[in-house]
Amino acid sequence: MQRIKRILQHQFFQACLSSNQEREKNRYFCCHDLQHLLDVARICYILVMEENAGESIMFGDTGHQKIKEVIYAAALTHDMGRWVQYDTGEDHARVGAGFAERILKETGFGRTEIEVITGAILNHRSGATGGGILGEYLRRADDLSRPCWQCEARDACKKLHRMETAAGLVY
Repeated sequence: MQRIKRILQHQFFQACLSSNQEREKNRYFCCHDLQHLLDVARICYILVMEENAGESIMFGDTGHQKIKEVIYAAALTHDMGRWVQYDTGEDHARVGAGFAERILKETGFGRTEIEVITGAILNHRSGATGGGILGEYLRRADDLSRPCWQCEARDACKKLHRMETAAGLVY
């Protein structure tokens, strides 16, 4: 997980986390902090392992550590562009995929890995298509990471009706 450690320590990754935190300091709804990113990573990894889908994500590559790093890299970088969306209205997935590409190149990920990860990020929102199997797992893990059943913002949340966690813990 050395490449994941490099992502977590990357100056631009840290700057994006700080920018998200600043924009969300008074946010009533779910935030996009490091804990959320780690929750998404862990849940996404569990989903992939439960369904033996690791090889599908990396087109037949069976290197367990490599698959784990690709999953964690996608999850950790999937909301990097959130602060830009708050500032300009631009789609955070599109912005974030560009940000992630930069960081992934600088932290040792190869071209195919970067394509898989950025494709998943581009398509991690509900209703999006084209992110491949990792995009599907990332989208589900993103939703499953939220403890909707105990959220104070339940009554005002426009996503609650589609959240699996509205009734209780799933993962």
